[in-house]
Amino acid sequence: MWRETFKSGRRVSVGGVLLVLAVLAFVAGAYVYGKSQSPAGLAEEDQESLTLYAEALQAVREDYVDQEAIDSRQQTYGAIEGMIDSLGDQGHTRFLSPDEVERNREGLSGSYVGIGVRLEDEEGRAVVASPIDGSPAERAGIETGDVVVAVNGESVEDENITEISERVRGPEGSQVELTLRRDGEEREVSLERTELEVSSASWHRIPGTEAAHLRLSSFSSDSAEELAGAVEGAREAGAGKLVLDLRSNPGGQLDQAVEIADSFLEPESIIYIREDSSGEREEVASSEPDPLEAPLVVLVDEGSASSSEIVAGALRDNGRAEVVGTRTFGTGTVLSPVTLDDGSEILLGVAEWLTPDGDFIRESGIEPDVEVKPGEDGEALTPDAEQDLSQEEILDRDPQLARALEILGEA
Repeated sequence: MWRETFKSGRRVSVGGVLLVLAVLAFVAGAYVYGKSQSPAGLAEEDQESLTLYAEALQAVREDYVDQEAIDSRQQTYGAIEGMIDSLGDQGHTRFLSPDEVERNREGLSGSYVGIGVRLEDEEGRAVVASPIDGSPAERAGIETGDVVVAVNGESVEDENITEISERVRGPEGSQVELTLRRDGEEREVSLERTELEVSSASWHRIPGTEAAHLRLSSFSSDSAEELAGAVEGAREAGAGKLVLDLRSNPGGQLDQAVEIADSFLEPESIIYIREDSSGEREEVASSEPDPLEAPLVVLVDEGSASSSEIVAGALRDNGRAEVVGTRTFGTGTVLSPVTLDDGSEILLGVAEWLTPDGDFIRESGIEPDVEVKPGEDGEALTPDAEQDLSQEEILDRDPQLARALEILGEA
């Protein structure tokens, strides 16, 4: 049936159209029905959309001036990305090529070769979601919100996030030069790509206090276990009060967020509420019989997203911790992977999550109990950076952490 002539009366280029329609039909079917469907099983408006796309593809294949530039697979990926972008779940629901699927898995495993930045598309710009603690990027002073405008001296402002990520990546030991824009000013940094064994949790006891600064940089596969180890180390060092730092944490695996929130909450406390596309709601509750009872404050900022927001919302709404900092990113959707035939993947928002009090946070984010803006230089100290600092230096350089310690009665 796919060899029929479409509205223009021209013959379809069968190889290109078959690839495009096969993938688009799978995607549309997975989105509408939750599983692969034949094109004939799609709703009438979806069949019309596929016909329209095939008509446009035919015109490009027959008449575009630079025929060598036509790449069927890239056209297909571009079409899928356009469809995903139209859903409005910017920065969360997204399409991953096979290479990006592998890199995403590497990131969640906590081990990969790179410079230690997570890039996100923000209105067509490649923006640093967060530098990884202890990475070449963090040591070079790269911060959340920095915009990548050039790689190795070549502008990337007209390239998509996939192309830019490919330029930034490279073999271990090689160099890459980034041009970054921050507050209208550009600067260049040269970094060496290295193998990163990234622990998502770290801690430091603040000098002269009973408080420990716990930093969680991501929600990877072992984050809950690593955070539990950090808590244990802090308590063995005499810390009886805790600051859980989720600043610039872009999120990750949902089960890790649930396990971490669970470790601090009384049994049967609501962690989050899941609302699916039909409007049906399900409460996800804690079950840990022996939660940690130490006084707790949570730090967040505009780089705190997804799983970070689930944890912050759960601890705030259950009265377990005060949340300090600035409004979070506002992700608000629960992702489910849809794997396509060529190994590419759609991370699809199949439900929205609400805080225990029933607040939607998509786009609006988590509002902190106590709003504290970062210092003039925007510095958010990590436990590693505090090792050689006095209490006074820590409080002066990081006003958000200082306010958290004040709430705990330690500043």
